[in-house]
Amino acid sequence: MSIIKTRGLVHDFIRRDEEDNVESITTALDHVDLDVKEGQFIAILGHNGSGKSTQIANLQRMFAERGISTEYLHFPRFDAPFFGELIARFLRGELGSVEQVDPYIVAMLYAGDRRDAAAMIRGWMDEGKVVICDRYVYSNIGYQCAKVADAAEREKLREWILSLEYDYFAIPRPDVSLFLDVPFAFTERKLLQDVREGDDRAYLNGKKDIHEQSMALQRAVRQVYLDAAECDENMHVVDCSAGGEMASPEAIFEKIMSVVDNYINTKH
Repeated sequence: MSIIKTRGLVHDFIRRDEEDNVESITTALDHVDLDVKEGQFIAILGHNGSGKSTQIANLQRMFAERGISTEYLHFPRFDAPFFGELIARFLRGELGSVEQVDPYIVAMLYAGDRRDAAAMIRGWMDEGKVVICDRYVYSNIGYQCAKVADAAEREKLREWILSLEYDYFAIPRPDVSLFLDVPFAFTERKLLQDVREGDDRAYLNGKKDIHEQSMALQRAVRQVYLDAAECDENMHVVDCSAGGEMASPEAIFEKIMSVVDNYINTKH
C-alpha cells in the first residue's frame, strides 16, 4: 500500500520583482513520479510449540530472497523493563494461579509491553520494512478471554482489550493476523510430554508456565482464536493438520502464503 503516490509531479520556484514581474523560474520538480510505500505488518498467533518460529523463519527467508527487509519481534518481551519481568513473574505463578489473578490485570501487563514497543514498530514500518510479530493483540484476547466462562463477559473483555490496545494505546494494527491451528493432540503432546528448554524458556527460572498446565485452558484459547476469526476479516485460521496429524512445515507455509499474498506486497 502506498501512503503517497503521484505521477508527473511538477513544481516551479518563481521569483518576482517589486512590481510582481517574473524575474526567473527555477524548476524544482520536472514530471517526477513518486511512490512512497508504508511498511507492512504480519502477526503470527498460536499455542506454544505450534511451529510459529519455523514459519516466521520461512517468511523472513522468503522476503529476503525477494529483496524485502523484515524486522521480527516476539511478545511478550521478557527482557523489557517493567512489564517484561511482571509478565514473567505471573507466568511462573508468583502472582497467584491462573484462577486467582484477574484477567483484566493480566491483559493490562501484556498491553503495556506492546505499547512500549509501538514506536519501534512504527519506525520500522516508516522505513518500508515488513514487521513480523510472534503473538500480538489477539494473543492477549485468546489467553485472557479463555479464562472467562460467561459468554457475555467474555465478549466484554474482548472488546475492552481491543479498545485498550488499538484505541487508548494506539498501537499499530497488523495488516493480517494468522492463527496456526494445529491438531490439539499435537499441542497436548508438546506441552505435556516434550522437555522444552532453551533461551526462550529462561523466563521460567526452572519453573513451569502456568498457562501451559491446563489443557482445558488451551482448548478454550483455541476456541477464542476461532471465534475471533469470525469477527475480524483480517484474522485468518491456517489449518495445520493433514489427515488428523500435523502437516509438514512446507505444506503449512504454502497455506500461509496463500493468505499473505492477498495482504502483503511480496514482490519488490
